[in-house]
Order: sequence, then C-alpha cells, then structure tokens
Amino acid sequence: MPQAPISIIGAGIGGLTLARCLRHHGIPSILYEKMSSAPHHHYGITLNASSYRPLLDVLDLDETTFRRRVAVDNANGGSGHISPQAVINPVDAAGSPSTCFRAHRGRLERLLREGLEIKWGHALEQVEQTPTSGAGTALLFQDGRRVETRGSGVVGADGPHSRLRQCLLSPEVAALDVLPIVAYNGKRRVDRATFDNAYAPYMKGSNELETRREGSVVMNISIIEFNENSVDLSWTYSRPARGPHDTLHRPNRSAAEASSHPEDLYAELGALSGLEPPFNNAFNDVDKIRQDRVLHWLMRTGLVSLLNLQALAQRGIFFIGDAIHAEPILGGQGANAAMVDGFQLAGCIASCGVAGISSWYERQFSRWETGSLRAKSY
Repeated sequence: MPQAPISIIGAGIGGLTLARCLRHHGIPSILYEKMSSAPHHHYGITLNASSYRPLLDVLDLDETTFRRRVAVDNANGGSGHISPQAVINPVDAAGSPSTCFRAHRGRLERLLREGLEIKWGHALEQVEQTPTSGAGTALLFQDGRRVETRGSGVVGADGPHSRLRQCLLSPEVAALDVLPIVAYNGKRRVDRATFDNAYAPYMKGSNELETRREGSVVMNISIIEFNENSVDLSWTYSRPARGPHDTLHRPNRSAAEASSHPEDLYAELGALSGLEPPFNNAFNDVDKIRQDRVLHWLMRTGLVSLLNLQALAQRGIFFIGDAIHAEPILGGQGANAAMVDGFQLAGCIASCGVAGISSWYERQFSRWETGSLRAKSY
C-alpha cells in the first residue's frame, strides 16, 4: 500500500524546505497554501551558511550555482555579497561573516517549489480529529473542501499567524507579543545612473548597508533586484518606541493599516540631519519617501511551550518555523530557522517516522528559546 503523504500547511520557506527534503528521502507530501497562486515575494533576505548548505545536496547544486541562482544581484553577475564592514551584526549563527548572503525570497521559493505538489487556494478553516482512522486528522478548508490525512501526520508551516495553531490552541496560548520597536520599510526603484552615482560608491559591492545613530536609531539600505535600466532598493528605519504616546508605534493596528502612516513619520525622517551618503539620499527627501511603497512593520514574537507541542504531537499534528517560534523581521532569524527546522524535521521523519518528532522537539526547543531571547534583545 502506498505511503500516505504528509500534509504540510503553508508553502513558505519552511514548508517548501521540509517538502523538498522529504522528497529527497522518498517520502511523499502535499502542501496546502491559502494563496491562489505562487506569490512574487519581491524582497531580499539574509541567508546563513548553516541554513542553506545542508540543502545543496537536496537541490543537487553546488554552493556557487545556488547563490547565483537566488542572489538579489544575480542579474548583475553577483552572488549576494554582504560586506562584514557594511552591517552592524555581521556574524551568522555559524560564526562566519563571509558565509551570509542576500537572497531574493521569490527566487529562493521558486527554486524550492520545483517538483513539489502544492494545492493553491486552500485556506484552512478548521481541524477535526477522525477517531475511526487512528491518529488521523481532517483538514477543512474555507471553500468547503475536506482532506483526510489517514494518520500520516500534519505539519503546520503557515507562519506567525498560523491558522493551524489558532485552531488547536487557546487564544492566550496562540497569541503573539509585539515588541516596543518602531520599524518602517520602504521600497524604491531608481534608475541605473542614480544608483551608480548616489548608492554604489558607498555600498562598495555590498548588497546591504547599515548605520546606527544616537545608539538606538538603525537605518538600513539593501538591494532587492537589478533590472536592465533600474535597481530596486529597500530601506528600513527603526528605533525603540518612545513610551505609550509614540505615534509611530502602533502595536494594535490592523493589517490594512500597515500602509497608512501618520504625518509624524515624514516629519521625523525629514528632521534627520548630518546623514552621510547614501543614507541622505534614502531618508532626507520626504517627497521621495511619500512616493515609496512604505509599510509599518510590527516586531512580533511568540513561542509555544514544549508541553503544548508534545500534546499536539500525540494527535499527529506538528509545527515548524514561525508557526511556533516566531521571530521579528528585524533582529530575528525567522527564514533561517524555518529552513533549519525543515531539513532537520525531514531527517527525523526519514529515520524515525512521525513517532520520533516528540523527541526531536526536545532536542530543538533550546535552539528556539535562544532565538526568541536573541530577537527580543534587538
């Protein structure tokens, strides 16, 4: 009898990594993704060698080819280089600053998706146990479709707002914390002449550049992608919240309000003085900033207890990545942690089956706790 596929909720980096590694071990899986089609994800992320090198055999790629395929600057002949002198915290989890690089998330996910079975437009609504099928679980989707897992296991890889987690744990346990950090991110397209004159001489071949002001304000400029006649850039402005009346810190805003901003933001950015290039080009022209695609980021964290994870494991339901140990966008290692979870969990299942995941949780939990504490100290 053919092995029933493992059901993976969420086709992001963690879910895709898990599915590709399971496929490498000859274990079938199906990913269920709420998005109707593959998202573009037009932005860069920093990948650590400790996260991507274990995947090279799975992808049948050498490191040079892998980096060139997914690097933000691959159209410019680059491999995502980050200069250790250009960023504030250059050392990755493996201890080497030279092994981090900037990857385009969209291209990374496109590579990971190759050969996988993904059910698009499957937004999870509810979960039911099916006692007549052993440890089986029924997945109920918003459009009325129902999938019986037949005891093969369900893995939640659906990110910090995990619907699977919300279905199974109380609101108090499933809730996320918002750190008292103000963070705004903007995307801007500049022509090649502007980039070559106003940015490239100061970035010196690095795809990311950071500076800190007054000990707490951090500004970041990074490359998203090189186009034929233009370059897509990302900028980030962050600082600690300044008490309960800080108009730029909106921990309770709705998702729809992420793209609406108080005038105080533009006033604060416009008042920045003495910025050296290229930061003055990115932050001092308020009229340009108003034309950028600017989003307010919330720095969310969360960690589901080992006790709760073990209880759900007894029901054949498991989690990886931000779905159970969410790290904030700034100061966190969410993408890297999700990739590590994915290839390690696949190895566990290949060696011990889903019955071995409870023990795997025990071995991983201290790593997740460390990541949560590190992110909160950003």
